[in-house]
Amino acid sequence: MSVQVITETPVTADRLPWRPLLVLSAAAFASVTAEMLPASLLVEIGDGLHVSASAAGLLVAAWALTVAVASVPLTKATRRVPRGVLLPLVLVVFAVAVAGTAVAPTYGWALGARMVAAAAHGLFWSLLMPTTAALTPPRLTGRAISIVSAGPTLAGIVGIPIGMVIGAAVGWRASFGILAAVLVAAAVAVRALKLPDAPAPGPRTGRGNRAVLAVTVGTGTLLIGHFLIYTYISPLLEPHYASGVRAALLLVFGLGGLAGTAAAGPLSDRFPRQALGWSAAVFAAALALLVFLSSGLVVAGVVLAFWGALIGLIPPVFQTRLMRVATPGQETAAGAIAVTVLNAGIAAGAVVGGVVVGQWGTGTLPAIGTAFAALAAVLLVGRGLRSADGADSH
Repeated sequence: MSVQVITETPVTADRLPWRPLLVLSAAAFASVTAEMLPASLLVEIGDGLHVSASAAGLLVAAWALTVAVASVPLTKATRRVPRGVLLPLVLVVFAVAVAGTAVAPTYGWALGARMVAAAAHGLFWSLLMPTTAALTPPRLTGRAISIVSAGPTLAGIVGIPIGMVIGAAVGWRASFGILAAVLVAAAVAVRALKLPDAPAPGPRTGRGNRAVLAVTVGTGTLLIGHFLIYTYISPLLEPHYASGVRAALLLVFGLGGLAGTAAAGPLSDRFPRQALGWSAAVFAAALALLVFLSSGLVVAGVVLAFWGALIGLIPPVFQTRLMRVATPGQETAAGAIAVTVLNAGIAAGAVVGGVVVGQWGTGTLPAIGTAFAALAAVLLVGRGLRSADGADSH
């Protein structure tokens, strides 16, 4: 098999390096499937490990907490390791941890394995987008990140349902075992690429740090608004639609996400400073429209497709913007900060959503979520306007 050689400097040709981008996208697909799979098999995992469903749910909560805590320290500790070695090594550790979950004899073992897998996931994602940006001509960075982001978007549409089907057919342990094998295959494929090494760390600058913080905090605030609703989407839909219809609506949501991811690249490259703020503003409008979910199946489908398209759009637009405002040589550090803050936003969204549901019921979720998204839009649009004088680092 021939190996495409990627030089250690960014590609200057006016084209995308499709092979490495698709390999990284497939690895991201496996990574996000590993992240989300336990949420779909909580009952089966709880029965298999002889714990309650709520205890099994800690396998999900511990993941987010570990990613948030471990990403920055691990990124700093491994910054001198060449990416062509580090990325496949991280995937191998990831695979071993997932296999450890598959064979876990006790709940404590499973929890420990999940935390190791989460640490590997956090480091992988800290490296993923900076590596993608380094592979690609700067003016095509948005398109490249959109291609790689299609993998995790697709994981939410087909990866998790496939895992559930396998889990129902042959058990949850087999689902994790197969996923571990997929991660090993991804590690082999990534190792076959000649990835660019990380650039020498550049000096931290006040402007670069402020830009990374502003973009990340704004997007984290938006994700609080998203996840405080999405975590409770099933009870939000339950009074109006049967279980089969709800599943179909969530599929429409997922397909919308795939369309949004496809649109993110051209949008980011055409409007590099404005795309994130504009997307956040439209996202807030999409959340406001959720008040119409009870207005009939067609209306609900359109609203969920619109919402799904926006949440598919936001992450790659954000990652592209982050790579462009980070100080040259500090892209990986910016990626680690982003992974930490965004996972905190996801966890905060679930917690805030739980408080809202407990105090006021599911009907108030769209209004609260819209408020968070609107605040994020103000922050991000303002940041885009302040950057209009060409203040991006690169």
